[in-house]
Amino acid sequence: MRRLLTFLAMALALVGVIAAPGGAVTGGQPDGEGHPYVALLLAPGLTFCTGSLIAERTILTAGHCTDFWDQLTDAGELTGPIMVSFDSQASVDEDWMPDGGTWYEASSWLTHPDYVEAEWPFTYDYGLLYLDESPGIEPADLPAAGALTPIIEGNGQTDQRFDDVGYGVQGQIHGGGPPLSAITWTRKVATQRYTPGNGGPSALLHPTWFIVQNSPSPRHGGTCGGDSGSPVLFADTDTVVAVHTGGYRLGRDGVICGRITSLNHRIDLPDVLAWITANDV
Repeated sequence: MRRLLTFLAMALALVGVIAAPGGAVTGGQPDGEGHPYVALLLAPGLTFCTGSLIAERTILTAGHCTDFWDQLTDAGELTGPIMVSFDSQASVDEDWMPDGGTWYEASSWLTHPDYVEAEWPFTYDYGLLYLDESPGIEPADLPAAGALTPIIEGNGQTDQRFDDVGYGVQGQIHGGGPPLSAITWTRKVATQRYTPGNGGPSALLHPTWFIVQNSPSPRHGGTCGGDSGSPVLFADTDTVVAVHTGGYRLGRDGVICGRITSLNHRIDLPDVLAWITANDV
């Protein structure tokens, strides 16, 4: 049965709206080859996430993705590797199986030891996926420790923008029954911003949180249910500063999701960076 991480359907009152885990870039623009290290992570026939290559064979994603793969494996539903595509337009058939294009296998993964599903999103939502072979792609960069701290602790607005790059739900299909999520398996990029600066909600409820604002426009876009682990980068760079972990479900009439805010978990915290670098390959 296809499941888009609905096991984590815990509601969170966040800045006056309801958040849910998962999310994919909607709106925004097709990424093309802008971020070739960003990959679709497909549990064939079951579910998917996004991740970013951060070492020769290591992909950074969300912990609730890797934890869920463990649950699927324990239940006997996931019996093979996670299939990984770096194609900007991934080839996936109607049964959510690889269908052409270039795919890599990933037979092992690791969830952050402090990730607790029952406490999501107040937890360390980080995971690592290990490719069986190198794809020969230049990895993304990791940030300096504390790279986001001046922005979070700064006064007022910041000119810094962020790019969220991912695959997944792109809108709604109408007609002949309830609207259905439109999944095109296209890598897209949306530009977002941190706001309001000093006094904002980031890190107030959990030290790993980083909350950004979305705007419903072709460039800015947002996030939607069904895909997690996409990298949040300093705009126009290859430096990953957070992983996307929570967005908003499809809005009325297929409007862009995540129109207000998106929840991310920052990776620039010294203990998080230390865990990532100690476990990459």
